[in-house]
Amino acid sequence: MVREQMSPLIAKSSDPQVGDIETAAASAMLHSFYTEIEKMLTLIARGWDGQMPSSGRWHKELLNQMAAPTSTRPAVITSGLVDTLSEFLAFRHQFRGASIVLMRWDKLSTLVAKVDHTYLAVTHELEAFRTFLRTA
Repeated sequence: MVREQMSPLIAKSSDPQVGDIETAAASAMLHSFYTEIEKMLTLIARGWDGQMPSSGRWHKELLNQMAAPTSTRPAVITSGLVDTLSEFLAFRHQFRGASIVLMRWDKLSTLVAKVDHTYLAVTHELEAFRTFLRTA
């Protein structure tokens, strides 16, 4: 998983002087980190809910869908995790629409510092959903 590959960058998250190569690497890895999480949520939406949001805001709507319980499942993720993942999603949109040379470490470092906590939260909440699936 991308999280393990990011360890050297996570260790530098409080360093204000990070070079362009590391900034570019962090940008690409943050994009991949969020994309991997979104793919898991997409599998749940399609496989369990049988539907995916289809509007132009489907990425954000997917997070909200996963935070809302349905008649057949509990919430997959908490609203707190939606807030955190929304920060990664906003970065992902920025990354995809801008040149990587415009990425700045002072903006990225905050997200890089949140990777470990976010990874643990996602792991914990998806494991709780997996436990639900075993008993459903």
